[in-house]
Amino acid sequence: MTLRWHSTPLARTVLVCLVVGATCLRLDWLATQSFHTRERARVAEQAAALRALLEQRLHLHLAPLAAGAAVVQLKPDLTPAQFQRLGQSLLKDAPAVRTLALSPHAVVRDVFPPEQARELHAMPGGEQSARDGTMRLAGPMRLSDGAIGMVARRPVYLDPDTRLQLWGFVSAVIDYERFIVLARPLLAAPGIDVALRHVSLSGAPGAAFHGTAATFDGLPETALVATPDGFWQIGARLHGGWDQPRPYSLALRLLMLAVLLVTGAATWLLRARGLRNKMLLRKLESGEAARVQWVADTSHELRTPITILATHLDAMQDGIIAPTPANLAVLSDTVKEMERLVSDLHVLARADAGAQALRCEPVDLAELCGEVAAAFAPRLASHPLRYSLVDTLPPGWVARGDRQRLGQVLSNLLGNCLRYSDAGGEVQVALALHGQQIVISVDDTAPGVPDAALARLFERFYRVDESRSRASGGSGLGLAICEAIVGGHGGRMRASHSALGGLRIDIMLPAHAPGDHHGDCP
Repeated sequence: MTLRWHSTPLARTVLVCLVVGATCLRLDWLATQSFHTRERARVAEQAAALRALLEQRLHLHLAPLAAGAAVVQLKPDLTPAQFQRLGQSLLKDAPAVRTLALSPHAVVRDVFPPEQARELHAMPGGEQSARDGTMRLAGPMRLSDGAIGMVARRPVYLDPDTRLQLWGFVSAVIDYERFIVLARPLLAAPGIDVALRHVSLSGAPGAAFHGTAATFDGLPETALVATPDGFWQIGARLHGGWDQPRPYSLALRLLMLAVLLVTGAATWLLRARGLRNKMLLRKLESGEAARVQWVADTSHELRTPITILATHLDAMQDGIIAPTPANLAVLSDTVKEMERLVSDLHVLARADAGAQALRCEPVDLAELCGEVAAAFAPRLASHPLRYSLVDTLPPGWVARGDRQRLGQVLSNLLGNCLRYSDAGGEVQVALALHGQQIVISVDDTAPGVPDAALARLFERFYRVDESRSRASGGSGLGLAICEAIVGGHGGRMRASHSALGGLRIDIMLPAHAPGDHHGDCP
């Protein structure tokens, strides 16, 4: 009787050992890859948490400059005693601010507290700040007493609309050790190397002021913190590199070998179920993280107008400023700003819940662009900016959607062009058909947007230039609302560099040919 090779006990034993060995090696490799993926995700979460905390702390400690500038605009002849009371009120919520100073005509006049006057020699030059009307932040750097600090300067104009009457500056010295104290646990996470360095608005990296420059080598997880003078870049990676061996347990490996022969099939089924559960858990964790970030960002945005209201009311109660109609108008404008912010948040909340109320009808986009441009004509002429429309859509092709909402998107984009483009520039709107999509392109001239900021333009509350956006009234929600409206129409938006030297925003909407039956909105 002839026996086949695989029918012998030895052959079967060898075959089973090969299968078990190959399976164990495969499981071990998958476990190692999963371990490395979890470690990288842990490091990325650490960097994201550090970014959120630093942005919150930076906004908290720069808020007194904005509030102080608002008071000086209303009462430029503050007495020293009034400034001392004002400084005490402003700094009670900013524990890391060591010094607050007023410098009319760039000459230091009032300092709070008075004993910190020696630090004012570290103030950065104000020529560029006075020229472009933006806040400046220098540091971290070594102060005269050996401590590490940051120095901020904000110009004050008696006529903020034209910026022709420069009163002087409101300056502050921020103690870096107190500023960073809440971030210490994140910076010193076990097994993770964290470094911070400056990055200019053009994306050029600077020197590291925390950790070592070597941390940014070896593909670290990174995050950007927006500052008045550019960005702080966070770099984080595992101590010793990413290829760390996972902790092995000999007992568990031997147990796996023992039970794998009888539970192989069940193991694969349980593993597949575990992967599905892990994916669901990550989705839940991502949703929770997004909710927490949403609440944090909202509270940050409401802090500045609330601080301004509280400062004005305290100043009125203390007799620093009088409740005149002009001063009350400032409070009214601040309340209206908060109302606009709450309204924008309501629009985004309805979009997140899929409850946008869209009135769908055929929309002639060329006609809509003309109406929006006509509404902006006086502002375009006074800026000035040249406006042009390039319409290459075939006759009869339209989009289907809510005409008012689509007009809101175009108005927001034209408003951004007016707000951020230099005078004498150009705005070009183009309509084109690409396949089954109508593409609306809005291009403007310099200044442009750094490469690092393009991917974050549609994030809620994100601003490329924090101080300039606030000064011009932007809440950081405009592009997020535009994306939500376009998404409700079944379209999408994209940001890129413009050939004109500025920013290009593309809106892609479903196209409808002449004679097509127009169905419901997506």
